[in-house]
Amino acid sequence: MTQSPINPSASATKSRRLARHASKAYLCTIGAESQPETANWPSASLITVAAHWDGSPILLLSELAHHTQNIANHGRASILFDGSAGYANPQQGPRAAFMGRLEKTKDERLHQRFLARHPGAAGYAGFGDFGFYQMHVERVHYVGGFAAAIWLKKRRAILAANHYKAIAGMEAGALEHMNSDHRDAVANYGTRLLGKRGKHWRMIGIDPEGVDLACGHGVHRLDFKTLVTDAGAMRAQLASLAAEAKKAPKGRR
Repeated sequence: MTQSPINPSASATKSRRLARHASKAYLCTIGAESQPETANWPSASLITVAAHWDGSPILLLSELAHHTQNIANHGRASILFDGSAGYANPQQGPRAAFMGRLEKTKDERLHQRFLARHPGAAGYAGFGDFGFYQMHVERVHYVGGFAAAIWLKKRRAILAANHYKAIAGMEAGALEHMNSDHRDAVANYGTRLLGKRGKHWRMIGIDPEGVDLACGHGVHRLDFKTLVTDAGAMRAQLASLAAEAKKAPKGRR
């Protein structure tokens, strides 16, 4: 039996989808020489994450943590997103390892994207020893299950600037508009398209591949059916999803 070829574009989309859906991931860093017990050894940590509009990871880290000290010494790192939950055999589930360099970011919009997904972090994000980081992705290793692995270079793994810049520029205004003028549509996205419960739904993030929704303490992801790169395409996609949601029964999964 011959193995079907793995589609790079589809694998890249699935990798970004794992990152965009995740609230946590596993950060792997290289032990700093200043820590003799772990110097030059690989080290793994559980972290909370959000996603840049291009799909790359955003983190909030304390300088007191050993992984942050490792990053200060070796900026290279890997972040593993695990999508195997629910599989009887986790080896059959998808996962993606994003590899690149972690650097501090002063972009307040990225700070807000992280805090929108992890509002509890606002209580310590302003502490002097905490900082926001963005991974500048160099490559991604995607595994879709048995015998389904592929290496993706940066140019394919994450979205190009011309794909996300317009959406990034209008995100704040679009969120305000949706939450003020289209609250019913936002609630229908969550209850009818995602099949979740709750009454007080908010849209907390928009990117070219979907939206992030919050209700109570839960954060949920609704993927677009197509990539959107400008205001017109975004409005059309949101309107299409709203129309679909109206026809769908509550509690749909």
